[in-house]
Amino acid sequence: MSALARPAPAAAGVHHPVSHFRVAFRVLPPERREGILAVYAFCRRADDAVDEAPGPDEARAALARVRAELDRAFAGAEGDAEAARLSRAVAAFRLPRKPFEDLLEGVTWDLENRRYASAGELRAYCYRVASSVGLLSVRVFGCEDSRVDAYAEELGIALQWTNILRDVGEDLARGRVYLTADALLRHRLTEEDLAKPDREVRLRLDGLIREEAAFARGRFEEAESLLPASERGRLLPGRIMAAVYRVLLEKVERAGSGVLDRKLRVGTARRGLIALGVLARDRLGRGT
Repeated sequence: MSALARPAPAAAGVHHPVSHFRVAFRVLPPERREGILAVYAFCRRADDAVDEAPGPDEARAALARVRAELDRAFAGAEGDAEAARLSRAVAAFRLPRKPFEDLLEGVTWDLENRRYASAGELRAYCYRVASSVGLLSVRVFGCEDSRVDAYAEELGIALQWTNILRDVGEDLARGRVYLTADALLRHRLTEEDLAKPDREVRLRLDGLIREEAAFARGRFEEAESLLPASERGRLLPGRIMAAVYRVLLEKVERAGSGVLDRKLRVGTARRGLIALGVLARDRLGRGT
């Protein structure tokens, strides 16, 4: 449930374009909407520190500045507008520091250009860059049942896994591969194959995308099963995010190896219709 405030979709790293989430945030009261946008803006700056820097030294320096901003925010400092905005959100919603630290650790892994051997290792990355933001989000949404943390964690995994599959081509252009070594081996693929795909490579990648999409779909279903009934109303933004991203996952699955060639997204009008559908089903008592 990490949403990152760049108008165009992010190419790598935390991956979540805020445009896919704004429709969900519109259902929040103004003070909560401001709080969640402050959190997401910080996350975007952390991601940009790595993705927009011209080199590793500059990225490390930029990340140090982001961490200093976090320090100021938790100290209640008013030294700059962004730190003050985040500080207000931290105070208003009693946000814990650990999810912010987890996020910074995750984007540091991007800086290190890590590879992931297994689904368990990739899940650990997704937890840091996506579930962490979900854990902050449910507090801004006003959730009271501690069981929502499990929902936030699983939904974050589902969202991030979807974006990783969508962004295979763009990440590859940056020298990053998030597809696990285990998955590549199962489908007889290498990173070199992905960089110069022939017809056979594309067929094998189609299979890998289908397999990983099925895993992501399972995470959406698990998240739904973990959602406390008493929190369905407060979690409306998260449920809208999930509905939008399930449509995105369907597009990714249909595209298969086409993710090497083009960026997939859910258009503005479609996102609006999806949000209206979630609202309508709630009013009819059907849930999502």
